[in-house]
Amino acid sequence: MSVDSKVQTPLHYFHGVFGRPGIESDSSKLFNTDVECGLVIKEAPLSAHLNVRGDAGDAGFCKAVADVLGVALPTDPGLCNHNDSISIYWLGPSEWCVIALGGDAAELEAALRAKLSGHVSIVDISGGQTLINLRGHGVETVLKKSTVCDFEALPMAKPGQRGVTQSTFAKASAVISNRCDGSYDLIIRRSFADYIAQWLLDAGAEFGCRIER
Repeated sequence: MSVDSKVQTPLHYFHGVFGRPGIESDSSKLFNTDVECGLVIKEAPLSAHLNVRGDAGDAGFCKAVADVLGVALPTDPGLCNHNDSISIYWLGPSEWCVIALGGDAAELEAALRAKLSGHVSIVDISGGQTLINLRGHGVETVLKKSTVCDFEALPMAKPGQRGVTQSTFAKASAVISNRCDGSYDLIIRRSFADYIAQWLLDAGAEFGCRIER
């Protein structure tokens, strides 16, 4: 007997929810994306998330990763290299987070393992975290409420590269990255997803806030 199981993102049940004074949570307004909001939280679709470890000083390792992913491995602190679908976030001198939007983690891991050799580690962490984007005129104020991180000190975002930092976020933790359009990406743990969603709805209520997918 086969059983069909549903696959849902960590914030599935928050999609369409509003946090704003005067907006009631009724079905006529929950999914009304025409309502103006100063903070919009958009969750990425289910994607491939891999933790990769290796020697950044090994030219062969760096080339193999770039050949498979089509993105150069960032070796300087605080940087994220990316193309339209794949981002590589620097987490430490020998550690990176690879996210392929909508990608298949098993296929990506297999492709990397076929190319890499030596002392390396590749771990599929797709089920343990999610990526959200924060945009709108209230973003900077909400970020200042959430963390002690100085976002103005992040490397400036430019095509193909963004700044990235790991920091506390609303008493939880997040990997935070800026974007050229003024929005920010947050990688958060699945176990904190509900809490962070509720916190953002409350912190963004003064601007009007909604969560979408």
